[in-house]
Amino acid sequence: MSTITIVLPLAALIASIISGIIGMGGGILLLAVMLSFLGHGEAIPLHAVVQLCSNTTRSIAFLKSADFSTVRRFAIGLLPGTVLGTLVLYWIGNLDAGEPYLKMLVGLYVLIAPFVPKRKSTDDDDGQPNQKGFFAIGFLAGAMALTVGAIGPLIAPMFARHGFVKERLIATKALCQTLAHFIKLPAFLILGSFNVTSTSLLMLLMVLAVIPGTLIGKHLLQYVSPRLFVWMFKVALVVAGLKVLIVDGVMKLLAA
Repeated sequence: MSTITIVLPLAALIASIISGIIGMGGGILLLAVMLSFLGHGEAIPLHAVVQLCSNTTRSIAFLKSADFSTVRRFAIGLLPGTVLGTLVLYWIGNLDAGEPYLKMLVGLYVLIAPFVPKRKSTDDDDGQPNQKGFFAIGFLAGAMALTVGAIGPLIAPMFARHGFVKERLIATKALCQTLAHFIKLPAFLILGSFNVTSTSLLMLLMVLAVIPGTLIGKHLLQYVSPRLFVWMFKVALVVAGLKVLIVDGVMKLLAA
Protein backbone atom coordinates (compact mmCIF):
# COMPACT_ATOMS: atom_id res chain seq x y z
CA MET A 1 0.00 0.00 0.00
CA SER A 2 1.22 3.51 -0.77
CA THR A 3 1.45 6.26 1.82
CA ILE A 4 -1.57 8.08 0.39
CA THR A 5 -3.84 5.03 0.74
CA ILE A 6 -2.97 4.87 4.44
CA VAL A 7 -2.84 8.54 5.42
CA LEU A 8 -5.98 9.79 3.67
CA PRO A 9 -8.35 7.03 4.93
CA LEU A 10 -6.95 7.59 8.45
CA ALA A 11 -7.55 11.33 8.04
CA ALA A 12 -11.11 10.57 6.87
CA LEU A 13 -11.69 8.44 9.99
CA ILE A 14 -10.45 11.17 12.36
CA ALA A 15 -12.35 13.88 10.48
CA SER A 16 -15.63 11.95 10.70
CA ILE A 17 -15.13 11.43 14.44
CA ILE A 18 -14.65 15.19 14.92
CA SER A 19 -17.74 16.01 12.85
CA GLY A 20 -19.73 13.39 14.73
CA ILE A 21 -18.95 15.15 18.03
CA ILE A 22 -19.25 18.85 17.15
CA GLY A 23 -20.97 18.82 13.75
CA MET A 24 -18.17 20.54 11.86
CA GLY A 25 -14.41 20.86 11.49
CA GLY A 26 -13.82 17.41 10.05
CA GLY A 27 -14.46 18.35 6.43
CA ILE A 28 -12.08 21.27 6.31
CA LEU A 29 -9.43 19.28 8.21
CA LEU A 30 -9.75 16.43 5.72
CA LEU A 31 -9.52 18.78 2.75
CA ALA A 32 -6.35 20.34 4.15
CA VAL A 33 -4.73 16.90 4.43
CA MET A 34 -5.93 15.88 0.95
CA LEU A 35 -4.46 19.02 -0.62
CA SER A 36 -1.07 18.00 0.80
CA PHE A 37 -1.15 14.89 -1.39
CA LEU A 38 -3.43 15.78 -4.32
CA GLY A 39 -3.90 18.70 -6.67
CA HIS A 40 -6.82 21.07 -6.15
CA GLY A 41 -8.70 19.79 -9.20
CA GLU A 42 -8.41 16.18 -8.04
CA ALA A 43 -8.92 16.77 -4.32
CA ILE A 44 -12.16 18.83 -4.49
CA PRO A 45 -14.29 16.23 -6.36
CA LEU A 46 -12.88 13.34 -4.28
CA HIS A 47 -13.55 15.33 -1.12
CA ALA A 48 -17.12 15.87 -2.28
CA VAL A 49 -17.71 12.11 -2.63
CA VAL A 50 -16.18 11.30 0.77
CA GLN A 51 -18.08 14.11 2.48
CA LEU A 52 -21.29 13.00 0.79
CA CYS A 53 -20.88 9.58 2.37
CA SER A 54 -19.77 11.04 5.71
CA ASN A 55 -22.71 13.44 5.92
CA THR A 56 -25.15 10.77 4.72
CA THR A 57 -23.95 8.44 7.48
CA ARG A 58 -24.22 11.25 10.02
CA SER A 59 -27.70 12.18 8.76
CA ILE A 60 -28.91 8.61 9.25
CA ALA A 61 -27.28 8.30 12.68
CA PHE A 62 -28.91 11.52 13.96
CA LEU A 63 -32.02 11.51 11.75
CA LYS A 64 -34.63 11.70 14.55
CA SER A 65 -33.14 15.03 15.70
CA ALA A 66 -33.20 16.76 12.29
CA ASP A 67 -35.22 19.92 11.62
CA PHE A 68 -36.66 19.14 8.17
CA SER A 69 -38.27 22.55 7.75
CA THR A 70 -34.84 24.17 7.91
CA VAL A 71 -33.43 21.59 5.48
CA ARG A 72 -36.27 22.35 3.05
CA ARG A 73 -35.52 26.09 3.08
CA PHE A 74 -31.82 25.40 2.57
CA ALA A 75 -32.54 23.01 -0.34
CA ILE A 76 -34.78 25.54 -2.12
CA GLY A 77 -31.88 28.01 -2.22
CA LEU A 78 -29.25 25.36 -2.91
CA LEU A 79 -30.47 24.33 -6.38
CA PRO A 80 -30.40 27.75 -8.12
CA GLY A 81 -27.14 28.55 -6.31
CA THR A 82 -25.46 25.41 -7.68
CA VAL A 83 -26.73 26.14 -11.19
CA LEU A 84 -25.29 29.66 -10.99
CA GLY A 85 -21.97 28.41 -9.59
CA THR A 86 -21.67 25.78 -12.34
CA LEU A 87 -22.40 28.31 -15.10
CA VAL A 88 -19.89 30.81 -13.72
CA LEU A 89 -17.18 28.15 -13.34
CA TYR A 90 -17.87 26.84 -16.86
CA TRP A 91 -17.76 30.36 -18.29
CA ILE A 92 -14.54 31.35 -16.55
CA GLY A 93 -12.89 27.93 -16.95
CA ASN A 94 -11.40 27.99 -13.46
CA LEU A 95 -11.20 30.31 -10.49
CA ASP A 96 -7.56 29.74 -9.56
CA ALA A 97 -6.64 33.42 -9.92
CA GLY A 98 -9.43 34.64 -7.68
CA GLU A 99 -9.51 31.70 -5.27
CA PRO A 100 -7.36 33.31 -2.50
CA TYR A 101 -9.64 36.36 -2.42
CA LEU A 102 -12.72 34.13 -2.25
CA LYS A 103 -11.21 32.12 0.60
CA MET A 104 -10.30 35.31 2.48
CA LEU A 105 -13.90 36.50 2.28
CA VAL A 106 -15.19 33.14 3.51
CA GLY A 107 -12.64 33.12 6.34
CA LEU A 108 -13.66 36.59 7.51
CA TYR A 109 -17.33 35.63 7.38
CA VAL A 110 -16.75 32.48 9.45
CA LEU A 111 -14.78 34.44 12.05
CA ILE A 112 -17.24 37.33 12.40
CA ALA A 113 -20.73 35.89 11.87
CA PRO A 114 -21.05 33.73 15.02
CA PHE A 115 -20.09 36.62 17.27
CA VAL A 116 -22.37 39.33 15.88
CA PRO A 117 -24.88 40.15 18.65
CA LYS A 118 -28.15 38.25 18.29
CA ARG A 119 -31.63 39.65 18.57
CA LYS A 120 -33.37 39.27 21.91
CA SER A 121 -35.07 36.12 20.67
CA THR A 122 -33.70 33.67 18.15
CA ASP A 123 -36.66 31.33 18.33
CA ASP A 124 -39.95 31.39 16.49
CA ASP A 125 -43.22 31.67 18.39
CA ASP A 126 -43.57 27.89 18.59
CA GLY A 127 -40.18 27.56 20.25
CA GLN A 128 -38.43 26.13 17.22
CA PRO A 129 -35.11 27.55 15.99
CA ASN A 130 -35.42 30.62 13.81
CA GLN A 131 -35.14 29.58 10.16
CA LYS A 132 -34.83 32.99 8.53
CA GLY A 133 -31.82 33.19 6.26
CA PHE A 134 -31.49 29.50 5.43
CA PHE A 135 -32.72 30.04 1.86
CA ALA A 136 -29.96 32.62 1.37
CA ILE A 137 -27.28 30.45 2.97
CA GLY A 138 -28.41 27.52 0.79
CA PHE A 139 -28.05 29.68 -2.32
CA LEU A 140 -24.62 30.87 -1.21
CA ALA A 141 -23.49 27.32 -0.38
CA GLY A 142 -24.61 26.09 -3.80
CA ALA A 143 -22.87 28.91 -5.63
CA MET A 144 -19.56 28.50 -3.81
CA ALA A 145 -19.41 24.73 -3.18
CA LEU A 146 -17.58 23.97 -6.44
CA THR A 147 -14.64 26.22 -5.55
CA VAL A 148 -14.61 26.39 -1.75
CA GLY A 149 -14.91 22.61 -1.33
CA ALA A 150 -15.59 22.33 2.41
CA ILE A 151 -18.83 24.27 2.91
CA GLY A 152 -19.24 23.29 6.58
CA PRO A 153 -17.59 26.47 7.91
CA LEU A 154 -19.61 28.53 5.42
CA ILE A 155 -23.00 27.37 6.70
CA ALA A 156 -22.06 26.67 10.34
CA PRO A 157 -22.40 30.26 11.64
CA MET A 158 -26.07 30.30 10.62
CA PHE A 159 -26.76 27.29 12.83
CA ALA A 160 -24.73 28.80 15.68
CA ARG A 161 -26.79 32.00 15.53
CA HIS A 162 -30.20 30.36 15.47
CA GLY A 163 -30.39 28.12 18.49
CA PHE A 164 -29.23 24.77 17.09
CA VAL A 165 -27.32 22.68 19.65
CA LYS A 166 -25.89 19.17 19.78
CA GLU A 167 -27.99 16.48 18.04
CA ARG A 168 -30.32 18.95 16.32
CA LEU A 169 -27.42 20.96 14.92
CA ILE A 170 -25.45 17.90 13.81
CA ALA A 171 -28.45 16.21 12.15
CA THR A 172 -29.82 19.29 10.37
CA LYS A 173 -26.43 20.53 9.20
CA ALA A 174 -25.46 17.03 7.99
CA LEU A 175 -28.62 16.79 5.90
CA CYS A 176 -27.97 20.21 4.37
CA GLN A 177 -24.40 19.26 3.52
CA THR A 178 -25.50 15.89 2.11
CA LEU A 179 -27.75 17.71 -0.34
CA ALA A 180 -24.99 20.18 -1.22
CA HIS A 181 -22.40 17.48 -1.93
CA PHE A 182 -24.91 15.35 -3.83
CA ILE A 183 -26.03 18.15 -6.11
CA LYS A 184 -22.51 19.29 -7.01
CA LEU A 185 -21.31 15.87 -8.19
CA PRO A 186 -23.21 16.15 -11.50
CA ALA A 187 -21.63 19.59 -11.88
CA PHE A 188 -18.15 18.09 -11.59
CA LEU A 189 -19.07 15.48 -14.21
CA ILE A 190 -20.43 18.16 -16.54
CA LEU A 191 -17.27 20.23 -16.10
CA GLY A 192 -15.14 17.12 -16.73
CA SER A 193 -13.13 17.59 -13.52
CA PHE A 194 -13.86 14.24 -11.89
CA ASN A 195 -11.80 11.18 -12.91
CA VAL A 196 -13.46 8.31 -11.04
CA THR A 197 -11.14 5.61 -12.39
CA SER A 198 -7.87 7.09 -11.12
CA THR A 199 -9.17 7.57 -7.57
CA SER A 200 -11.50 4.56 -7.21
CA LEU A 201 -9.41 2.60 -4.64
CA LEU A 202 -8.61 5.67 -2.55
CA MET A 203 -12.24 6.75 -2.70
CA LEU A 204 -13.45 3.35 -1.49
CA LEU A 205 -11.00 3.26 1.43
CA MET A 206 -11.92 6.79 2.54
CA VAL A 207 -15.65 6.12 2.26
CA LEU A 208 -15.31 2.96 4.35
CA ALA A 209 -13.35 4.93 6.98
CA VAL A 210 -16.02 7.60 7.59
CA ILE A 211 -18.72 5.12 8.61
CA PRO A 212 -17.12 3.87 11.86
CA GLY A 213 -15.81 7.40 12.46
CA THR A 214 -19.36 8.76 12.53
CA LEU A 215 -20.52 6.05 14.93
CA ILE A 216 -17.57 6.70 17.26
CA GLY A 217 -18.31 10.44 17.19
CA LYS A 218 -21.97 9.86 18.02
CA HIS A 219 -21.01 7.67 20.97
CA LEU A 220 -18.62 10.31 22.34
CA LEU A 221 -21.21 13.09 21.92
CA GLN A 222 -23.25 11.77 24.85
CA TYR A 223 -20.44 12.85 27.19
CA VAL A 224 -20.53 16.44 25.90
CA SER A 225 -22.85 18.90 27.70
CA PRO A 226 -24.81 21.53 25.70
CA ARG A 227 -22.63 24.31 27.18
CA LEU A 228 -19.42 22.49 26.30
CA PHE A 229 -20.81 21.74 22.83
CA VAL A 230 -21.43 25.45 22.13
CA TRP A 231 -17.92 26.29 23.32
CA MET A 232 -16.33 23.56 21.19
CA PHE A 233 -18.40 24.59 18.18
CA LYS A 234 -17.26 28.22 18.42
CA VAL A 235 -13.63 27.19 18.87
CA ALA A 236 -13.94 25.01 15.76
CA LEU A 237 -15.38 27.98 13.85
CA VAL A 238 -12.48 30.21 14.88
CA VAL A 239 -9.90 27.58 13.88
CA ALA A 240 -11.65 26.92 10.57
CA GLY A 241 -12.03 30.64 9.86
CA LEU A 242 -8.37 31.36 10.56
CA LYS A 243 -7.29 28.40 8.43
CA VAL A 244 -9.38 29.52 5.45
CA LEU A 245 -8.43 33.19 5.86
CA ILE A 246 -4.68 32.82 6.44
CA VAL A 247 -3.59 29.47 4.96
CA ASP A 248 -5.98 29.26 2.00
CA GLY A 249 -6.21 32.99 1.40
CA VAL A 250 -3.37 35.25 2.53
CA MET A 251 -0.52 32.74 2.25
CA LYS A 252 -1.55 31.57 -1.23
CA LEU A 253 -1.92 35.17 -2.34
CA LEU A 254 1.57 36.03 -1.08
CA ALA A 255 3.03 32.91 -2.72
CA ALA A 256 1.51 33.73 -6.11
